[in-house]
Amino acid sequence: MSTEVWWSSLAAADRDLLGLLDGGERARVESLDRSADRGRSMVGAALLRVAVGAHLGTAPADVVVDRTCAECGGPHGAPRIAGTGTAAPSVSVSHSGLLAVVALVPRGPVGVDVQRLADLADPADGPAWATREALFKAGTPARGDVAIAELRPPLPGYAAVLVTPAGPAGTPRITHWPRPIRA
Repeated sequence: MSTEVWWSSLAAADRDLLGLLDGGERARVESLDRSADRGRSMVGAALLRVAVGAHLGTAPADVVVDRTCAECGGPHGAPRIAGTGTAAPSVSVSHSGLLAVVALVPRGPVGVDVQRLADLADPADGPAWATREALFKAGTPARGDVAIAELRPPLPGYAAVLVTPAGPAGTPRITHWPRPIRA
């Protein structure tokens, strides 16, 4: 099974990215009060579309992202890729501080989390925090049903964890978008 992990940073934030997003995503970005939150939301949504577009061989703006909440039907649920006509990958998105990350697998549960350590009461809790968040994003599967791996974030001061279906997944393919992130 081929796992892909895509990294980006707030350095990629540019209002031109809004052209990749659908109306709901643009409204969410614009509704956020803090510019850093708007930037993270915009970069995360654009990075998801770029990663899935590359995976499916389609333009990022043509990727259909469904964020319908399973509990209330609102537009704030975990992202799912819809309407591709082919097998859509399972996806997960996270952002914290300066970083955004997207993980995708061809099928099965996937969860990814990145956490800026300075935002935690106890920075030593970073890997455990990221593991809990990644498991939650993967649908809280039984630990025997998934593989849990720490990721190496492209900047110091962060913890990141990837949850994928159990089995011989191999090393994820790492992509930096739009270019490698430098500390």
